[in-house]
Amino acid sequence: MNFIVIITNNILNIFKRTANRINIVPEFARNTVFQRWGIGICLSFILSLLLTPHIHFIHPHYKVGSIVSKDIKADRDFLVEDRVSTDQKRMETLKGTMSLYDYDSDTASQLTANLNNAFSLIGKAYHGKDKLIDVTSQVGGQELSRQTRKDFEKALGITLTDDEFNILRKYMFSPEVASKTSKLITAVYDTGLITDATFPRYDIDRGIIIRDVRTQNEISVLLEEVPFLHIRKEKGGEGLLETWEGRGPAKIWHLEDVETILRKRAKTILGRDQEEIKKVAVSLAKRLIQPNLTFNRDATEKRKQITMAGVKPVYFQVQKNEMIVREGEKISRTDLDKLEAFYKIEGERRLSSLSIFLGIFLTIIFLTIIFFHLARNWLKKIKVDILFLSATALLQVLLVRAGIFISEAINRAFPFLPTEACFFVIPFAVGAMLVGIFMNRNIAFIFSVFLSFLITFLFDGKMTMFLFSFFGSVAVSYHVVAYRQRSAFFRTGLFLGAINGMTIVFLSLLSGSIASMDTIIKLFMGIPGGIVAGIIVAGITPLFEALFPYTTDIKLLELANLNRPVFQRMIMEAPGTYHHSIIVASMVEAAADAIGANSLMAKVSAFYHDIGKMKKPQYFIENQQSGENKHDKLSPKMSSLVIISHVKDGCELANKIKLGPEIINIIKQHHGTSLVNYFYDKAKKDRDPSIRSLSESDFQYPGPKPQTKEAGLVLLGDVVEASSRTLSNPAPSRINHLVRERIERIFMDGQLDECELTLRDLNKIAETFARILNGIFHHRIDYPDSIIRDNGSRKLNNGNIDRKSAEKNKDRPPAGAAGTK
Repeated sequence: MNFIVIITNNILNIFKRTANRINIVPEFARNTVFQRWGIGICLSFILSLLLTPHIHFIHPHYKVGSIVSKDIKADRDFLVEDRVSTDQKRMETLKGTMSLYDYDSDTASQLTANLNNAFSLIGKAYHGKDKLIDVTSQVGGQELSRQTRKDFEKALGITLTDDEFNILRKYMFSPEVASKTSKLITAVYDTGLITDATFPRYDIDRGIIIRDVRTQNEISVLLEEVPFLHIRKEKGGEGLLETWEGRGPAKIWHLEDVETILRKRAKTILGRDQEEIKKVAVSLAKRLIQPNLTFNRDATEKRKQITMAGVKPVYFQVQKNEMIVREGEKISRTDLDKLEAFYKIEGERRLSSLSIFLGIFLTIIFLTIIFFHLARNWLKKIKVDILFLSATALLQVLLVRAGIFISEAINRAFPFLPTEACFFVIPFAVGAMLVGIFMNRNIAFIFSVFLSFLITFLFDGKMTMFLFSFFGSVAVSYHVVAYRQRSAFFRTGLFLGAINGMTIVFLSLLSGSIASMDTIIKLFMGIPGGIVAGIIVAGITPLFEALFPYTTDIKLLELANLNRPVFQRMIMEAPGTYHHSIIVASMVEAAADAIGANSLMAKVSAFYHDIGKMKKPQYFIENQQSGENKHDKLSPKMSSLVIISHVKDGCELANKIKLGPEIINIIKQHHGTSLVNYFYDKAKKDRDPSIRSLSESDFQYPGPKPQTKEAGLVLLGDVVEASSRTLSNPAPSRINHLVRERIERIFMDGQLDECELTLRDLNKIAETFARILNGIFHHRIDYPDSIIRDNGSRKLNNGNIDRKSAEKNKDRPPAGAAGTK
């Protein structure tokens, strides 16, 4: 195991060294302005993604029978085509669409013309004017027969049998035969329309359209009712035919009925002719007759397509928040229709969503710029503060989104609880509370406006939710900054619940629904919502304390616990420093209250300001109980280095025990850039005349000077308390004089130039310090010896030991020797 740890550490060290050698951060990225804009743009982009309602760039592919991996809910109202109803509607519409049949009124004329032309052609062959052919000769007749038969059959368009050709040749292709055959054909067409189509049942039911191909005129014909026709129709779709006879004046004959009609007409037209002529004429007419009424399939299908295209689909509505399909369910045909419609609309709205996203993004950028300019005067660590505010804003929006999701789930589980009422339990004020705790109420107020406006995007711009979020956030952010205990979060939650309740009542009055059940449910949700916010903040605060270099009041209170190991060690190793720190803490706490500074921060910082002395406690006079002074064996310069090093040692120890940057900075600044006067003066006194100059910097603290009121207070308290120990007779007047003289000296030395303490503050600080020190160095009435003997043991048990007379401190270094206090 140790081998693995060693290898891992070596690898990490190599990586760190390599990273340090390679400058992977471009120069422009080091620019502070660039970093601020980068954080702002990233924040705006992420918030826009969270606030833009349901933007999808790619949607999943579904099919019937597949299993859904997650719940899919409609985020808006939309229509879905009802395929079954639409198909039924189309079928109903098709029932009114008639089939189209083409009628050629010139069919009979064309057939008779062809027939006459054929007979005329062969007649010329038998009766040619230029050459008389002996058709009676066998040789000549056979030669003629082969050629003229082909031409004759070609002209007729049919093939003749040998018997039919011989009979016609026998009668020398008489024009009279052709004329009578033509009369037979004309007679058939005169009886009605001839068709080879078989009418389906729907044509019988709905009728047909007959279009004259010559004139393109169309007429609708109802086969069963209006026109009385004689047709054949299909029975059961199995090819069985039956005769259906209408009662109309017109008739539609099937091609198979033509022979019957021909035989009837032949008796009239060919009554006196030879049987063989009748037979040939009927046979020719039967084969020559063609349908003059034909079904136009292409035109009919085209008309059906046009009709179907004109049918409007039937839709049903999917309402907003309606569950389309749940996780684990198998997709049905209807579910697929809904999903396709949902994502189709989503695709159509994609451009619209991008536009919304861009609008929200630019809005957030604009609000962020305004927010920064309004709050910039209160931002102390701008980059850290911006990161903290960004993280808080993201957390707040995520909490609201989670709250919306939970509200919808509650509504599904308990339908009697409206989703809109459940929204009031969402902890809208968490972000404002965090900003109030870690920063200040001014920034929290601006942050409340900023977040309340953004959150409104999640509720379709409802002003109700903006007001509810804004009132609660502002009220609680002003309340939470005064907390000093963990239980304060619960009390703040109760306070926020009361604010929520009042806001709900106000909003109900505005909407005129104060006496409704919804108002009661909203109150039931809103009041516990405040407590929920307090609990969330109580849980999140330690996490934010670890992530960001902020020191909250709760953490300060924890650090102020004198039972901490560092204080137990100090009281054992450096008891004088311990008591000095306790007195300085009391002084600066009172002074901070007097000037309006952070008294808790000042007090806790004073507790820790000299912890660096624990490294070499015997080099500081307050810890030299044996009377031996280690500085007697050191040069003034070396002693000065030892004294000055307690600041650096204190910072290192503070980092080790994680006191936080604010306290560490105060430790670093609590001597400013002042001189260690005692050893500097001693060095000048003992200086070797051969040495030309003595550098002050060797006896000067590295600084920096105090940057805050609290740091200035600790510096003043440290010097004044140490100086007060040198008073031989600490009378009030002398203490007052000492305090003001030390403060004035520090002020004139310029150590307070960089903090915010004013002359008025310094006057109040002097009065406070003097009052505290007078309380410490007060005089006691001498007890009679008998009383001392009786009560001696009790006083010792109580630790109430009278202070030593200040006369005993007459050998201490002068007050200006800060390092030797």
